Amino acid sequence: MKQFKLSLSYIAIQSAFLILSAQTYAKQNETELDTVTVKAKTEIHRRQNEVTGLGKVTKISKDLDKEQVQNIRDLTRYDPGISVVEQGRGASSGYSIRGVDRNRVALLVDGLPQIQSYKSLSLFAQSGAINEIEYENIRSIEFSKGASSQEYGSGALGGAVGFRTKNPDDVIKEGQNWGLDSKTAYSSKNKQFSESLSFSGRSGGFEALVQYTYRKGKETEIHKDATKVRQSFYRVVPRELNWDKNQRDNWFVFEDECPTGQGSNPGCVPRPIVRGAKVIKDSTNAKDYTGDGRIAPNPMKYQSGSWLFKLAYHFSPQHSVNAVFEQTKQRYDIQDMAQAKYSNLLPNNKGEPDRKKTEVEYSLFGRNFYPDDPSQAIGYGNTLNPSLVRSAYWSRARFFDERHTKRRLGFGYQYKSENDKGIFDRLNLNLDQQDIRLLTKLHSLSCSRYPYFDKNCKITPDKRDANATYERNIYKERHKQVQLSFEKDLEIGKTQHLFNLLMSYDRMRSNHKRDQFERVYLVYSKEDESEHPYYDVGNQDKDVGYYNSGTYKYPRIIGKRQAIVAHNNYCKFDMHYGKRKDFSDCSAHITKGQHYAIGLSDRIFFGDKLDLGLGVRYDYHRFKSDDDWVNTGTYKNFSWNTGVTVRPREYIASSYRASNGFRVPSFDEMFGRRVPGAADNKYWRRDLLKKKLTSEKALNQEVGVAFNGNLGVLEVSYFDNRYRDLIVSAKEKGIDGIAGFYNLQSINLNGVNLLGKLNWHGIWSALPDGLYSNLAYNRIKVKNVDTKPNYVFVRSSVLDAIQPERYVASLGYDEPNGKWGVNYILTYSKAKKASELIGTTTYYTGDVVKGVTNQRTRPWYIYDVIGYYTFAKHFTVRGGIYNLTNRKYSTWEAVRQTAETNVIPIYNRGHASYAAPGRNYVLSVEAKF
Repeated sequence: MKQFKLSLSYIAIQSAFLILSAQTYAKQNETELDTVTVKAKTEIHRRQNEVTGLGKVTKISKDLDKEQVQNIRDLTRYDPGISVVEQGRGASSGYSIRGVDRNRVALLVDGLPQIQSYKSLSLFAQSGAINEIEYENIRSIEFSKGASSQEYGSGALGGAVGFRTKNPDDVIKEGQNWGLDSKTAYSSKNKQFSESLSFSGRSGGFEALVQYTYRKGKETEIHKDATKVRQSFYRVVPRELNWDKNQRDNWFVFEDECPTGQGSNPGCVPRPIVRGAKVIKDSTNAKDYTGDGRIAPNPMKYQSGSWLFKLAYHFSPQHSVNAVFEQTKQRYDIQDMAQAKYSNLLPNNKGEPDRKKTEVEYSLFGRNFYPDDPSQAIGYGNTLNPSLVRSAYWSRARFFDERHTKRRLGFGYQYKSENDKGIFDRLNLNLDQQDIRLLTKLHSLSCSRYPYFDKNCKITPDKRDANATYERNIYKERHKQVQLSFEKDLEIGKTQHLFNLLMSYDRMRSNHKRDQFERVYLVYSKEDESEHPYYDVGNQDKDVGYYNSGTYKYPRIIGKRQAIVAHNNYCKFDMHYGKRKDFSDCSAHITKGQHYAIGLSDRIFFGDKLDLGLGVRYDYHRFKSDDDWVNTGTYKNFSWNTGVTVRPREYIASSYRASNGFRVPSFDEMFGRRVPGAADNKYWRRDLLKKKLTSEKALNQEVGVAFNGNLGVLEVSYFDNRYRDLIVSAKEKGIDGIAGFYNLQSINLNGVNLLGKLNWHGIWSALPDGLYSNLAYNRIKVKNVDTKPNYVFVRSSVLDAIQPERYVASLGYDEPNGKWGVNYILTYSKAKKASELIGTTTYYTGDVVKGVTNQRTRPWYIYDVIGYYTFAKHFTVRGGIYNLTNRKYSTWEAVRQTAETNVIPIYNRGHASYAAPGRNYVLSVEAKF
């Protein structure tokens, strides 16, 4: 692998040499041409917000089409250093940039912050997801790597992602007053079908856009070879029945079917009693297997629908108003098949599966009688507590529902001055209300006859020993935001200034509520109010005698107690201890906040030799809550950004950028740690739970050199990132130590980034015009991690969020008239370093060094081929073959789900279950009129 690294370095150096040599040759042979005026739409670029462009990656809707972006994972697959955080149940939890992730990477759409990753304090129905963006609604994206709070505000610690939605102009074609776009796509890796239709028109001073996008798909498949196995398992079944008709105490009938124990009706045919349980070994294919070590991905159905409306009216060339409405609904329906559907082995006191103990425990179920199947008579659990009974008759199943809903309504006013001597040239005023709601529901069921599943099965009196647990959590965020920006282009002496003044006010509201947390099961009653479902009626024939009781001729008569469906509501309110404040608290937790911000930036251009950027910003956050346990407070933060670019030659630029970032505590960190048993009463010192938190902080410095010209561009940069006061969960040392969140950790890291695009025709005219190559590389190295002393139950910073060193190189061709094109792409990733997965956890007894996961990834590489063809002017067919050679590999982003630090850690899956898809395809058809 070392040779590969040196080869790429050599290519980068030689590419820079080629650009310099060819650029010099071009300057010597240049010819002055007539001036041509071209009118084009303004598009985003890397230096739009700051002068160096260091750490910036920008994409427009054409790039998304060309790269065939269907979801969040496709968006950054060719951008080393930016990765997606897998939530664990089909959704995602944001991005990882520069060693940090989730809420430490800001996400904004049209300047509005998106919902935070909120990990509920619950048993199973945790989410931690974010609302994913509908990419067909997007006109441009900027990834800002490194601290970027001067541009993006709170959360931009490791970086930020800024999205801008489409406008009517993006659909209306040149020379027309209307436009109609249609796009249909299919992806084989997750069987996703998508359809997007948009229409835009212009009449008089009015402009309008309406767009709808629909998606429907399934879980992302893994490499097919991973599932070409049979997986074995142990399950519990009844022992062989004794069919000896003369055997005493072996035969029975039910009283309601045969009251006297004698008769010719079918219910009077005696049944042998179950005498115990045994364990057998079984097997099935990988896709049907359930339980620990499952390889195949969990079945999932995904569906989304998104509307985008925009309406604008231009009173004059200077004044216009606009309105926007956006609604996106996403649903994920998942079955967690790591939950064994069969009755499996119970653990011994060492936590190891124990066959002998299992047979004993299932035999002691105490229910030798069965209505339909002998397996109804075995199981384990406390027979005095039917809610804890586990019968071998019922399949066990666990389902999760995720429902994400986003609604946004906004209004805006724009002013463009025709007089360059005015106080400002452009003014933008935007008022928006955004509501995002994430619902997570758990269905833990034991009410379908083994081996079948039914998500809609119900607990009814005839389903003896059936039970179910339901938990539903809802997390909502609302933002009411006003943004006002002023822009001014000004010449002062021989310098040109681009001033920007931004002012904003945001009223926010966070609401977390568990509105369902219950267990449904059966209880049984008769005169003695026993919990046992059966009782011995005895034998009606007094002359039978004890010795003959239970024989085939004189079976035991068994009565059935009446079954009643019971509901155990875990949303508790205890009259003695007050309202519960642990995971059983089902009250709404509402936190309200206000946010003011003012920022000023100036990009200064000293001719074509020197660019200077300066920016400052002040943010004020204040939070309050009716819940006294919520850690609210006031946070004041000052952020800045400065950059300088020097061009000693037209085709060489040296740049330096320095910036800082901050993050105020997230809503779940304000909510705090609610330990089991916590109650709102005098015995709990809630004031000690309210340890004041401070904002997390980051410092980013980058230096780079770029070789830029018509013949290509190559940029190499070095960055240094330092994080301070990172918030983690811990407990103060001492008897009175309080478990909660504290600002304890610091991280220092650095790295190298490379970006390049070479125009081979410009370098050597013998090569066809339109032939190009893209290069990208990113590497991050951890320099230091530190944790403050005097705290326990705290793990040192583990850098599982760092993407392994990655290279991307491509060779592509675009026909000069844009009729067709093809791109051949190589992606190579190094292995995940074990040192980045080991942390030290501090306990009262000392420090323990332990890895957050025992799984890593090996080096891997794949080839992709993507292309397009335009015909009949209006139609474009795009296609892609991914993992062309059908290689077997796993990405760190997938394997990272096994880490204890993941949003929803997955502990009981086989390594093969994180395999990437094998060879897969994407096909799309676009029509633009």
